[in-house]
Amino acid sequence: MNAVNTVQTLSDAVVDVRAKYERWLKENRNALLVIKKSMSDIVRRGIPKSETVKEYLTSIQEKFKESDKAKIGNLMNELITKKYNGMGCVREHILELLDVGAKLNALDVPMNDAFLVHIALNSLPNEYSQLKSTYNAQKEKWSMN
Repeated sequence: MNAVNTVQTLSDAVVDVRAKYERWLKENRNALLVIKKSMSDIVRRGIPKSETVKEYLTSIQEKFKESDKAKIGNLMNELITKKYNGMGCVREHILELLDVGAKLNALDVPMNDAFLVHIALNSLPNEYSQLKSTYNAQKEKWSMN
């Protein structure tokens, strides 16, 4: 009697696993269709065919992956050209510069505090010339904090 119950339990488990797998196949197929229908024909043709959504999304990611060099160039350009325009508060402007510096650090482009302080001070308009003069007159270097 015990062996019969074990066989019955295994049979039920196999049926359950098969039902879950068939449901997954259907959902995977539907998800692929939705993703492909949301893309233009030109983009869709450039992506290799995949059996699963995960493989398809990985292919899309590889196809449109931005190179680190391009990211670094864009971030450096943003850091150097960003100027405070008088809108909003100066603190937010400096925090934006810090954020760009942190992103560059994450891409293995070291940004030290002294450099960021100079960038921040140079991004301020002439109304802040007294702050710039105060910094230049002091012996100690400021941190971004």
